Amino acid sequence: MGYWETVKRVIEEADIIFEVLDARFPERSRNAKLESLVKGKGKKLAFIINKADLCGKRAVEKKARELSREAPCIFISAKMRQGTNALRKAVGELAGGRHVRIAFCGYPNVGKSSIINRLARKKSAGTSPRAGFTKGMQKIRASKGVMLVDTPGVIPLEEGDECIMAMLGTKNPEQLKDLEGTGLDVAEALLENNREAINEHYKLGPDFNGDAEALLEKIAFSRNRLLKGARPDLNAAAKILINDLQKSEIRIGRKPVEVAEK
Repeated sequence: MGYWETVKRVIEEADIIFEVLDARFPERSRNAKLESLVKGKGKKLAFIINKADLCGKRAVEKKARELSREAPCIFISAKMRQGTNALRKAVGELAGGRHVRIAFCGYPNVGKSSIINRLARKKSAGTSPRAGFTKGMQKIRASKGVMLVDTPGVIPLEEGDECIMAMLGTKNPEQLKDLEGTGLDVAEALLENNREAINEHYKLGPDFNGDAEALLEKIAFSRNRLLKGARPDLNAAAKILINDLQKSEIRIGRKPVEVAEK
């Protein structure tokens, strides 16, 4: 069964679908086709902004406010075991006292299986950074009246989507076909919404106003990644940028989110 066939089956099986997004770039980790399928089937859609520990509180809350204009939205950190109680509360409110089945969809590596395991209070859904890791489908009880579809709907990434692959960590730099081009795309995406974090991480200073190519050049010069003639090695700089992002070394916002309940 193909990825989209699995996604469609997951949607059919559920009453409420959570689209799981990456807190660092929620808009880029949304999928219009998924959201259209959910609405077309008359199912409830809600957003989970996961990996909130990698973002500052102000940045995450701003994104949550924007998304909540379209659908219910909650931010959590499955890895840090933060926000699970708030998520359970949101599930209860969406269920409205009815018996419901909950499903989770999203791109690879956004944390769908980890969220299922937190809600189920046990390791029921396997986790892996490999796209499409979860096979079969089963339902597990999360609480009275709430069943979880434990097979996440893994939205397929097209081969041309190397920028989002790099940002989500589904391909490491060595696996990218066009490392420099993808590095430029990632740099542009980060500068678009997270310039302050980039400037701070690479110690560029608040006055750095350059574009994606200028950023890679700055990284190359600062890390002494040079070609003949003291020209900046943009491939090497792209690798550094993508590795730093995938290793969560670039923090969006100054102070990490602190969610009180575990």
